[in-house]
Amino acid sequence: MEKPMSRSMRSLIAATLATAAVAAPSVASADWIVRAGGAWLEPEQSDVDVGTNGNRLRIDDDGAVVAADVTWLFTDHLGVELWASDTFNSGLFLENRAAGQRGVDSVDFQAPTLSLQWHFNPDGILRPYIGGGVAYTMVDNEARSPIYIDDGTGWTVGGGVDIGERYRGFLVNVYAKYIDFSPEAKVTPGSTVPVADADGDVRLGNWDINPMIYGVNIGYRFGQVPAEPVAEAEPVPVAPPPAPEPEPVACADGDNDGVCDEADKCPNTPAGAKVDKFGCPLEQTLKVLFDFDSSELRPESLTELERVVTFMNDVPFATALVEGHTDSVGTEEYNQALSDRRAKAVFDYLSSRGIDPARLKSIGHGELKPIADNATAEGRQLNRRVMLIRTDSGM
Repeated sequence: MEKPMSRSMRSLIAATLATAAVAAPSVASADWIVRAGGAWLEPEQSDVDVGTNGNRLRIDDDGAVVAADVTWLFTDHLGVELWASDTFNSGLFLENRAAGQRGVDSVDFQAPTLSLQWHFNPDGILRPYIGGGVAYTMVDNEARSPIYIDDGTGWTVGGGVDIGERYRGFLVNVYAKYIDFSPEAKVTPGSTVPVADADGDVRLGNWDINPMIYGVNIGYRFGQVPAEPVAEAEPVPVAPPPAPEPEPVACADGDNDGVCDEADKCPNTPAGAKVDKFGCPLEQTLKVLFDFDSSELRPESLTELERVVTFMNDVPFATALVEGHTDSVGTEEYNQALSDRRAKAVFDYLSSRGIDPARLKSIGHGELKPIADNATAEGRQLNRRVMLIRTDSGM
């Protein structure tokens, strides 16, 4: 049997609508949906065996209720739904093959649910969703009944579809929901209901009510209306670019180092070399090689050294660092001292040719900076060298 909507359910729906209507304008990044309507409940199991003497406990099957829900969409796809219904009232009967049916009054129950939902097609007119969560079933046992049913927690799954505008406005909703509800039925102590087993046990056991719920709602979505498109600003006139400066008059530059031949004090500079304003390389590379374990200058190295003397005389502000190097044969300590002697030999030669020693500095790097493979004789020969590095700015 059914009874009119309870005062508590009417209060719940009214409070839900009022709260959502007040809260929605203050929400800056989420939408609210409020729905209310009717639902049809179909229990999975309407009766259960009681004891061993042929008794069965039966509950009236289907019934209609009023239901409402509030959904908070905290993203376009994710939302949290709180669903509740009016009290479902059902007759409770005890059946016995010998005595026939005997009414034992009725029970009322409600099963509010809280679900996390995923909403598909958030920008469409049809917006289906699915979800799942928890349920708590509250049972109001009538005082006259000798049989009472415990409250219980369970789970719920379901889905539905909203039909209406994407943004703020009315909508129609249809849904289906399954609630896990398997309560335990017991006999009030001292009852005369003939349901006890031979051992006098008054616990009737659990029975799977597990209602399936089908509902239709009218709802309203409190959401953000997209901002009006911002009109593009009128383009600001842009001043024409200044006239290009006249191209410099080209001059002869035989080695293409960027310095005219008439001012180039170092003609025939290697391609790609960085040069100063006089066209002289900022890094002077010497081909000053040494015999194994020797710091004596070879005769063929004097030509290279004289080229450096000429450069230092042509560019009187130039300063240089003389670096000595060795191959990897021998100890690191010995090779460090040998590289110092090789750098000093070049330093002394340049000084003897009139280059101010204050413009020079010598240093040895030992075997730490090879330029070739020390595993071969050719590589070791290339590593036994002295390099000259300019240290002035070239200005």
